[in-house]
Amino acid sequence: MTSPVTGIVVLIRHGDREGFYQSPTTYAASQTNLTVLGYLEELNSGAQLRSRYIDPASPFIIQGASTTAVENVQVEVQADAGGEGGVIVESANAFMQGLYPVFNDTVTLANGTTVSWANRAQLIPIETIEPDQSFVMEPWTSCNKFDDYTEKLYNDADFKRQSAIAQPFYDSIPASILGNRPKSLVNAWNIFDYLNVQKIHNATLAPLITDEMLDTASTWAQYHEAQLFGDASPVSLGSIAGRGILNPLTEAISRVSNTSDSLKISVLAASYKPFFSLFSLFQMPALRGKLVDYASAMVFEIHEDDSMQLYFRNGSSGSLDPFSVLGVDTQKVNFFLEHYDPVKIKTLADWCNECGETQARGCAALNALNGTGVGGKYSDVTSTTGRQQVSPVVAGVVGALVSLAVAIVVAAGLAYFTGVTVVKKSKEAYPRNRHLLASPSTGTVNREGNSVEIQSDLDRKESHAA
Repeated sequence: MTSPVTGIVVLIRHGDREGFYQSPTTYAASQTNLTVLGYLEELNSGAQLRSRYIDPASPFIIQGASTTAVENVQVEVQADAGGEGGVIVESANAFMQGLYPVFNDTVTLANGTTVSWANRAQLIPIETIEPDQSFVMEPWTSCNKFDDYTEKLYNDADFKRQSAIAQPFYDSIPASILGNRPKSLVNAWNIFDYLNVQKIHNATLAPLITDEMLDTASTWAQYHEAQLFGDASPVSLGSIAGRGILNPLTEAISRVSNTSDSLKISVLAASYKPFFSLFSLFQMPALRGKLVDYASAMVFEIHEDDSMQLYFRNGSSGSLDPFSVLGVDTQKVNFFLEHYDPVKIKTLADWCNECGETQARGCAALNALNGTGVGGKYSDVTSTTGRQQVSPVVAGVVGALVSLAVAIVVAAGLAYFTGVTVVKKSKEAYPRNRHLLASPSTGTVNREGNSVEIQSDLDRKESHAA
């Protein structure tokens, strides 16, 4: 019999959205909004995992996990708050509403008054990870060497040959569908994504976008993204998306597998790129080079015997299917963590070195502390490796940073007494902003004698979206 489940770590892709665009050279994303369909996709996704891991009748129930009201000490949710705006954060919120739906709650006060709330919404903290503060969710953005990597790809002889093969297809798409969007393999992802969104949401264009057209656009988009994000090498810029998210992913797996830690469920919400990269880094041939659908989920199931099984579901419905990692169906947690420890990008200094960056995301401070000029290795302020010499000029910078640290301590004190928010930053961890996210609701309060009933219109919605 399989060892009891003690916790899960889940990587989810956001749900259906509109208006997305990302630069084919820098991969900075913008202009996107979650749709009602996307919300329901994530709600269904969360509900499916609830039936497997939180339902008391399930043989896979997480041992010790709360089954009705969420206990925040047992749950951690982190969401990419980057170029796709609030889409990923909102998707994480919808997923958690499916995982821990509304419930009926009652409390009796000291004076004997009973307060009841039918269909109480659960307020679950979502930690947003901003790309200008941390690299882990979008390590390819603001990365000079990744920009060079994409430029080199587009000038590569093989890519140019593939471009020539693909061009007749792109030329065949009428302007009445694509408008003035660039028709080339370089823009493959944006073309596919645009066609896919219009096929779902645009009643005028949908009949003009044939299944063959969409399938061909998807094939070329997969080829394009595989060149940029699907490299299996642990030192290539083509695997940077996976090596970045391995930072919070391995931290979560380590915590969930630790019996002295209260964490039972960790959720990471991201774009499609980390999936694309992890399929290669995990050596998953059946999925390598494949784009994942909206609301897809990758589940790392942790067991009492310190074993781990990976499951994946493409899209918001269907079954969770088991997949091997490194050719093995079931991994020991410690082996997995040890194997991927040198693969992941651990610190800001590592990211600065990886990207040859001297300014963005705090690299300027590290550059100042480690001397000026390019090409040298940065080390964290508390690191015992890397270049440690400090010039007289930089000594002044150090003094200024020490003064800044004192100011931060003072600010922390003010936060304690006044409620001012201070965002914590550390070497190993990454900055996160905490938000309580839940759908707004209206309600009424009825009082009769010593009984108070709160009636809310926030009912759980059932979805049958594909």
